[in-house]
Amino acid sequence: MKHYMDPGSGSCRRVGATAQHLGIKPTEVFVDLLMGANRSPEYLAINPNGMVPSLVDGSVTLWEADVIMIHLAEKAGATPLWPAGAERQDVLRWMFWAAEHFRQGPPMFVEELYLKRFMGLAPDESRVAEGRRRIERFAPILDAQLGGRKFVAGNEVTLADFALAAPLSHMVRAKLPFDPYPNIMAWNARLHEIPAWRDTGVRLRARMDKAADAAGLRFDD
Repeated sequence: MKHYMDPGSGSCRRVGATAQHLGIKPTEVFVDLLMGANRSPEYLAINPNGMVPSLVDGSVTLWEADVIMIHLAEKAGATPLWPAGAERQDVLRWMFWAAEHFRQGPPMFVEELYLKRFMGLAPDESRVAEGRRRIERFAPILDAQLGGRKFVAGNEVTLADFALAAPLSHMVRAKLPFDPYPNIMAWNARLHEIPAWRDTGVRLRARMDKAADAAGLRFDD
């Protein structure tokens, strides 16, 4: 099993955290996003979207982090990360909601206020404003859901938590405006008590610190 990934990617982080939490150890194949390796002919033959992560498991090739996470959970068998029955429907509901709504705003901040600095480009303030609008539209829904709950679907961490938390991976450096949402902030901190989420976060920061040093950039932590 091969996991094509860049540890600086939040989407790759959620796949990596899922694998680690389940005790699955795919072979990692580094796809350097900052050097454009995701656009190479060799990688496009695996994922024509030119995005990471991708997973090759025998004759099965998968794109899209959520699908890969589900594939790993089903290989592992019964696990609270991917519960059965009505609880699974709730997990899927929040995973789909993350993809359709919640994960739309934060990446605009990450791209404009963080990643563009690696390219020496100025941010597009209209996109930052749109990202803020989307966060302000959908963050209150998640914040309300997390009131009185340890995790989004109950008291056990599930794939939905990893799917929803991934876009917060560059919270500080991308200046994501989540301070007005105390339940989200507390939940995000609580997730870092889970070894798989904490460890992948450490890898993500180390990857981006190394890239920033190579580019001669400094960020306020």
